[in-house]
Amino acid sequence: MKWTKVVLMVLVLALSLGLVAGCGGNGDGGSASNGSGGDQPKDNEPAKKETIRLTIGSGHPETGLTYTITANTFFQPEVEKRVAERTNYEIKWTEAYAGSVAKLEGVLEAVEDGLLDIGVMSFPFEPQKLYLENFPYYIPFQTPDPVQAVKISRKVMEEVPEWEATFEKYNQKFLGLGPTGPYELLTTFPVDEVADLKGKKIAAAGPNLTLLEGTGAVPVQSNLNEAYTSFQTGVYDGWIMFALPSKNFKLYEVAKYHTRVGFGAEPVQGITINLDTWNNLPKEVQDIISEVAAEYEVKAAQDAKDNNTIAEEFMAQNGVTVTDLPMAEKQKWAAGLPNVPDRTAKEIDSVGLPGSKAFKLYLQYLEEDGYQLPRKWEIK
Repeated sequence: MKWTKVVLMVLVLALSLGLVAGCGGNGDGGSASNGSGGDQPKDNEPAKKETIRLTIGSGHPETGLTYTITANTFFQPEVEKRVAERTNYEIKWTEAYAGSVAKLEGVLEAVEDGLLDIGVMSFPFEPQKLYLENFPYYIPFQTPDPVQAVKISRKVMEEVPEWEATFEKYNQKFLGLGPTGPYELLTTFPVDEVADLKGKKIAAAGPNLTLLEGTGAVPVQSNLNEAYTSFQTGVYDGWIMFALPSKNFKLYEVAKYHTRVGFGAEPVQGITINLDTWNNLPKEVQDIISEVAAEYEVKAAQDAKDNNTIAEEFMAQNGVTVTDLPMAEKQKWAAGLPNVPDRTAKEIDSVGLPGSKAFKLYLQYLEEDGYQLPRKWEIK
């Protein structure tokens, strides 16, 4: 019996020592040294990332205009990739382009209310709420180069803080500009001189209608989503439009004359994010979104420039007559306009915003950057 008790005691002691050795390891509170204990991932398995779901949308389709194309093909995938590579989070996008959540004139409000986390918007469809942000639209015949337009607009924004503060008023943070291509004339009839416009119905979006003052044309407010049918049915005879949407919305099928008038490329589109969404994001995700948005602004400008060339070449190959309005006619057109920049600057001033300051800076920087307007606009 004594030997039996001794043997049992030895066995119990051996088992106890074995269990201690098996649970020991790294002194981290009992986690197994090989990573197989509890819910901890194995050494060769990445930790599971927390998912952040964001809804992004626009009134325009993601394939129609450069600012939405670049948002969809660059901003979204780059944010997604960098967040996955550099943080413990992952981004999952819900796309709401082509007005599926908000129409063109409702994107600002949709972001404000949180229906969209991120809005890819066109400012001219908010002419009252984004009056200051639309100011480059009211400089007739400004630079047709989207890269130059964005560079100068960014310089103005840095000196006019009210520009970005407007978006905060509507519960959102501004992220980056997206310019248009250079606005020209797409018509169903040839345009060799300003007089050719007399009596013709010419469509435009919002602020561009001011370009028709003094020409004898009949201005018609419109948007791209209805342009094709309106051309077909004779609602209007022409569009103040840049080449890419004329191509992508197939307007070249119903309007066969593209005249380079040189109204200007307009930095009046961009990306914003709902402030509640922004404030709830981790700091490292915020930093990545800001980083990509700054790159988006540069890329969207270059894309707009490149896409304009591609679109004009495409239309020329598909039966559109592409011509340049002579400089003398541009000067005549500009001379026949009222002083639109000064008039608009004073109107913006009257609502407590620095309109005159913004216009003066923009015109100053245009001149310093080497661009010559066909008419020198004075802000009195």
